[in-house]
Amino acid sequence: MPYREKLFLTLDEAVAAIASDFSQYPDQLKLLASLVPLVFGDDAYLIQEPNRQRVWLKSSSLKKPLPLPVDRLGEFILKQLDRQLPLPEQMAKICARVFQTPVKPGRSKEGRSLPGLWIQTGMDDFICLQCGRCCRKLAYKDGCTVADYRRWVELGRTDILKWVGTTKQDGLVTACRIWMVPGTNRYAETCPWLKRGDVPNRYICTIHDVRPAICRQYPGTRKHARMTGCQGV
Repeated sequence: MPYREKLFLTLDEAVAAIASDFSQYPDQLKLLASLVPLVFGDDAYLIQEPNRQRVWLKSSSLKKPLPLPVDRLGEFILKQLDRQLPLPEQMAKICARVFQTPVKPGRSKEGRSLPGLWIQTGMDDFICLQCGRCCRKLAYKDGCTVADYRRWVELGRTDILKWVGTTKQDGLVTACRIWMVPGTNRYAETCPWLKRGDVPNRYICTIHDVRPAICRQYPGTRKHARMTGCQGV
């Protein structure tokens, strides 16, 4: 299965990916509640207060119900995962719930054969409808990598490079920002490479073949698309 369709994560990387999901999409109380028995034991569950500001965690492993602020529940789950890393089979169930896609325990195929998870992204048949929302609405300003910068240098794309802000250390580029209005320290209000297409409400990327990795990799999964307003199917 091609890389775009399936992604391998070690167990530690899976926890980091879950943390990223929780930080990107904070309002997921229903999801977090469904994770409680998977993380804290089959008999664990939540009781939610009417004002929705606090929940109570109940489990046979606790002497009494544990009160938790709703906005700290994700953090509490992550601490438990760090404290007691689940076995691959259990972590696969957790990740399948979080990422809303099939996940199977397995081992990496490259270099050292590490235990971990194979996550299906669901992107094998994804169709971009060129709505341009990702280019117009999402935060990508700090998503440009040094590898992107070096590739544009190698290709001689000075037209792109003049829109890239860089941080240097000992003469070497260590971080990049996009897209900066040339000659200023100000971000462009819109992506300078996004143009309206011939069809209404459709947009075209004029540097599509050499666009930054953050753009090439979006959306990472079907859930990522749904949660960020992507209109692709």
